[in-house]
Amino acid sequence: MATDKLTRIICDALNVRAYSVITHATATEIAHRHGTSPLATLHLARAVNACALLGAGLKPESDQSISLKFSGGGPIRELHIQADARGNVRGYIANPLLEPEEGEGGAGFGRLIGAGFLTVIKDLGLREPYFSTSPLHSGDVALDVAHYLTFSEQVPSAIIIAARLDEGMRLAVSGGILVQVFPGTDPHVIEDIEKRIVASRNSLGGHLQAGDDIHAFLSGIIGGAPFTVEGETPLRHRCRCSREMLGEILGGFSDDEIADMIEKDNGAEVECAFCRSRYHFNAHELQSFVSARKGTGLN
Repeated sequence: MATDKLTRIICDALNVRAYSVITHATATEIAHRHGTSPLATLHLARAVNACALLGAGLKPESDQSISLKFSGGGPIRELHIQADARGNVRGYIANPLLEPEEGEGGAGFGRLIGAGFLTVIKDLGLREPYFSTSPLHSGDVALDVAHYLTFSEQVPSAIIIAARLDEGMRLAVSGGILVQVFPGTDPHVIEDIEKRIVASRNSLGGHLQAGDDIHAFLSGIIGGAPFTVEGETPLRHRCRCSREMLGEILGGFSDDEIADMIEKDNGAEVECAFCRSRYHFNAHELQSFVSARKGTGLN
């Protein structure tokens, strides 16, 4: 099994850039932490690929990060993935026990997410993060992300996302490719790439499941044009939650709410939505949040 990584590629002949990701171990770990059903695992992996590909545009090894959230009225409810410039990825699906029958006759993403929105948040280290919310366009992860890139970021893009289960209903492969044009690129270039994707005799998922290299598939969709690998970033599941961070969240509760926690449970336990790590705060620690506010005159 290939090591999880993000690869940055330049194709001077077509004046395009491309990114590829392999995320099998990363998506598998996230699914394991949330105890996802096979169907939930499949859609979670697709979102992981999409977010990892969008993260390719971040400045490598910086503190920049990107968040991709699908939310809708269907059984999935919400699918949220975050990736940073160091290759750390985390995420969750609101309904980890998703089953096919919940899709009203289908297991496709469009049926399962329902009418809703795609939200993209980029933290580039500026004063305020970049925030974009748009209605879901097609009910397909790849197509909705491509639509966002083309119309919100004004960068015509072609994206392929692959996620497949094996006979044991475990994640077999997970990866993706994103191709984007540079300013001045012939507009027919991206159209030709999209046509080759549609006409390809084998899908990216089938290609990866056969053990073939992802860049051989990329070569096929760019018509065999030569390309250069500019750099790689290892990908892995890693959450940035901490006891201090969740303590700050608890400290934002009102005095009455904290008093209620102390009276009923003699403390509080907080679970991170992204990795399900649990942090326990005893009554003394909770009371210290109230005392700290009183000491600063904030009540």
